[in-house]
Amino acid sequence: MTTTSPTFRNLAPTGLVAGVVAAVATTAVAAIAQAADVDLEVDGTAIPLAAFAWWTVVGAVLGIVLARVLGSARRFAVVAAAITVVSLVPAIALPDDGATKAVLVGVHLLAAVIVIPALARKLPTTTG
Repeated sequence: MTTTSPTFRNLAPTGLVAGVVAAVATTAVAAIAQAADVDLEVDGTAIPLAAFAWWTVVGAVLGIVLARVLGSARRFAVVAAAITVVSLVPAIALPDDGATKAVLVGVHLLAAVIVIPALARKLPTTTG
């Protein structure tokens, strides 16, 4: 745990590693789902496996920026969790079938439980 103000320099390596780990995990889950005949389509268009990795890393980068701006572990965890919940809305609303919805919700939550705690551990527990 850090007691000084977080900087991009001390958050970026942790956030990027967590993002890559999360990207591998979410892509693996999506690949397993596809192998189990889950369509992973929205409006008849298949979601490419690379999109799972890409958007997971993008989310991690946004998490790094958010952690830097908010500056405290508690504040970051609360806001990041709220953003994760909001990000579930399209995952639930857009796909036509329940299996795709379940996979999309699952990979969102999987990425969040990897990236959010990793970044929160680099932030001070209080500001001051």
